[in-house]
Amino acid sequence: MKPNGTIRYAALVAALLCATVTSCRRAAGEPSLPEAETAVQVGFRISLGALGETARATRAGDYDDGRGVDYENHVDFEHGSYRFLFFDLQNRYLASFTPTQLRPVEFGAFRSKVYEVGGTIPKPLPEDFKVVALANWPDYPDGLTVGVTTIVQICTDASGRYDYTPPFRLGERLIPFYGVKLCEGVTFSRNLLTDLGTIHLLRAMAKIEVACVTPGWNISGVALQRYNAAGYCAPADVCGFGDYSWPDYVETLHLVGGRNDAAPKSLDFAPSAQGAFVAYVPEYRNLAEGATGVRAEDAAELRVTFRESGDREYPVEFKYYTSAPAGSRLGDPFDIRRNYYYKFTITKAAEPLVAVDVYPYEEVELDPGFGLQTASKNEQRNEK
Repeated sequence: MKPNGTIRYAALVAALLCATVTSCRRAAGEPSLPEAETAVQVGFRISLGALGETARATRAGDYDDGRGVDYENHVDFEHGSYRFLFFDLQNRYLASFTPTQLRPVEFGAFRSKVYEVGGTIPKPLPEDFKVVALANWPDYPDGLTVGVTTIVQICTDASGRYDYTPPFRLGERLIPFYGVKLCEGVTFSRNLLTDLGTIHLLRAMAKIEVACVTPGWNISGVALQRYNAAGYCAPADVCGFGDYSWPDYVETLHLVGGRNDAAPKSLDFAPSAQGAFVAYVPEYRNLAEGATGVRAEDAAELRVTFRESGDREYPVEFKYYTSAPAGSRLGDPFDIRRNYYYKFTITKAAEPLVAVDVYPYEEVELDPGFGLQTASKNEQRNEK
């Protein structure tokens, strides 16, 4: 299961141009490669960008909002921290794939949202199959058994957990990723590179940002009260792209032990170059189980301090302050979920009021002039 020790950032684009490429879907009447044929070439892309054409969040509202944050999208190819696995339509393991060519497509190695992957597989796969991508996991499942090991087992195995110990600094540590794609009617041919398309990846962590927009008021510190000290690299029960495409990504939290940590903890946010305070955290349940719109007793909250108000702390809850999505009401709490970007914009009003807007990044468009203001209305988007 171990990949080659050294991975070359080879010019895969050149390889793609030099090779004839077949599409992921087989043309009518076109024969497949016989089972006995070996060493067929495949290529695909892995992407951390928008999940389909309908996911039209602005750059200001994206997880990576274009402001120079390195490593939010980084895959550690250099040290072999990835696995590409093939499964049948019943989600049973078929084979593994060790690429020989890997390269970031945009923004350089530390900020690219798209990577090109290419190489060979020892023999053709069935016409219909799934490809699963794992990246930046602290450990990977071993001893996979053909026809027995399933995608669900990969996602729930102990090797798929990560420990979260603050401070979590991007670059020193990386965000784990997971993605899966269904390929149907695939043709594998000798001397032809088969393009499998794009595998969209989910980040295992949420991004939380807090900023003040009132002139003359400056945040001096932000702390998160309660967080989980471990998480799963993959979501639960996600065996196809339709399980995490727009608009909800994943509906179910995947918590270690199925619950929040019992012991309360405090996490200090790091200041960014733009004056905001940012943290990357595992998933956390803020909604009471079995109830709608009810805050859990152990719900997380933020504590914000300002230079102009000394040591006074202002509590900020994870709830909808100014607008709520369909099915929710103002004041309803929400969970902290993987691959979401929560942007809290604080307006300092008369003492002791603090107004906060919350932006799960895929649900609203943002004013590009400031990057933290609400648009006139939320867009309705259809699941792809």
